[in-house]
Amino acid sequence: MPHSVEKDFSYVFHTKSTKSTLKVAVTVPLRTSVKEFVARLVQAHNLPCFAVQDLEEKLEEFVNRENCSLQDKNAEDAIKKVKDGEINADDLVNQWLPAYTEELKLYSKPYEPSKDEKFAEVYHSLIHSPALETLLNLEHEYSLGVERLIKDRDRDLQHLQEKQRKEMDEALANVGTVYRDEDINLLAQRQFENSQTVESKWVSELSALHEQQKAEYREWVHRVHEDSQGNTTLPTYVQRLRSMSNALPDAEEEEREAPITRLEESFTIHLGAQMKTTHNLRLLCTDILELCRHKPHTVGGVVIPQPQRLQTAMSLYSHSLCGVVMLVDSRLNTYTGSKQKFALVCDSSTDFHFPSLERQLQVIEQQLPLAAEIKAQKRLMRGEEADQVSLNSSSSSGSASNEDKEKGGERRLHSGDFYLTKHSNLSEVHTVFHVVADDNLRTSDITSRHPVILAIRNIIKLSFRYDIHTLTVPLLLTHEMTEEMTISWCMKRAELMFKCVKGFMIEMATYSSQESRTIQFLVPSGLSEELFHQISNMIPTIFRLSNPLVVKSS
Repeated sequence: MPHSVEKDFSYVFHTKSTKSTLKVAVTVPLRTSVKEFVARLVQAHNLPCFAVQDLEEKLEEFVNRENCSLQDKNAEDAIKKVKDGEINADDLVNQWLPAYTEELKLYSKPYEPSKDEKFAEVYHSLIHSPALETLLNLEHEYSLGVERLIKDRDRDLQHLQEKQRKEMDEALANVGTVYRDEDINLLAQRQFENSQTVESKWVSELSALHEQQKAEYREWVHRVHEDSQGNTTLPTYVQRLRSMSNALPDAEEEEREAPITRLEESFTIHLGAQMKTTHNLRLLCTDILELCRHKPHTVGGVVIPQPQRLQTAMSLYSHSLCGVVMLVDSRLNTYTGSKQKFALVCDSSTDFHFPSLERQLQVIEQQLPLAAEIKAQKRLMRGEEADQVSLNSSSSSGSASNEDKEKGGERRLHSGDFYLTKHSNLSEVHTVFHVVADDNLRTSDITSRHPVILAIRNIIKLSFRYDIHTLTVPLLLTHEMTEEMTISWCMKRAELMFKCVKGFMIEMATYSSQESRTIQFLVPSGLSEELFHQISNMIPTIFRLSNPLVVKSS
């Protein structure tokens, strides 16, 4: 059936002495508006201005009439094909049913939120209700259970290591008399297998405990929410849980000590020339894991949840999230360095809202080939295909080796790449950006185009886009002090980072909402107090501070 046809349109108009007739071919349905088509006719045929309004009315009437005629004819032809059996009626039904259910709200299926979405809504409502204290106490009680299991695991592993060390020392002392070299190798192999077995046993028990606590906690949250519906007073189930959760152990002697103070300076700044935005800057001197680790807090000799945990829990499902940038190596695991320490912090308590760190890393690893493909496409768009052509002109063996290298690198991370993980069981952090960094950051001649600094730019962009209002950035692009980090090195690196972050924030604020953000610049805990104050004094020279205006009355 035709989608459009051409029809002859005739229009007659009179002048003082003559009668004029306009005949044109009009495509029905008309692709443009009637007024635009008439304007073209007036320009092409030099029509008088007094005939324009009448021509528009006649043309619109003609187009409507021919549209109806064409639609009727197409409908009759379609019905005839169905009656004659040329088109199967079931196929038409199968085509129209998705169109109605996907496009029309009246016929679409009601949206069913997932279990995680339902739990998020229930938790957000309860965390802003009288059940707040109960939920935090329950989370703290669960974390104490995990802590007890971790202590038992560490005690068992330490006992096994001491036992194996004694066995190996005894065997090495009697080499040549009681033990042979083959016996030493067999002993080392048996000890390694025993260690692997014991570690796997404790990993399995810890994972099972996390899953059990997560299931119980979610069930309790739903029951508390159901019990609280329609009640103006505190639900009885909440009262029962509160009395149970208040039975927390007394504080240990080391937990009664005053918390360690950290160096900290805060500033309020203005960014922008015409549309000024107010932001907060904070300079911290502490270990990055201190922002993630729950620290004991005592009141009346009883261990209670840390006060900072309250703010983190209340802002979990909000538009004011907290993120931190953590520098890691290129291996996607938690076996060494700061990644291992961070994994131990994550395992010290159950995450009731998000998958475990290990599962999140598994999902990220599955997405690495897709990320490599996207990066390759972007390189081609930037014109780097010319380099690829020059490589292809080399020998076939060299091309094959390059291809194998590319295939092997699909699951590798390079400097400047980053991935993020979500957490609800950390102290002051909801999102962690893991940025891959290498040893060349220790040199003093890096520029603003360094891959890690460009990664921080992209992280700030994501923070502005996805409601991360507090972001912690390692100011010196390192988490620990080393020998080559002299005073001049630290001052130069701090100045570079301050200027780069300032430029990134101005850039993001141009197309983002005019909301206040907080950037925390983190320096390692080994930094001296004098150098900390020197870096702090640098901020007013780079950023425009918000100083109060003091007016003296006469």
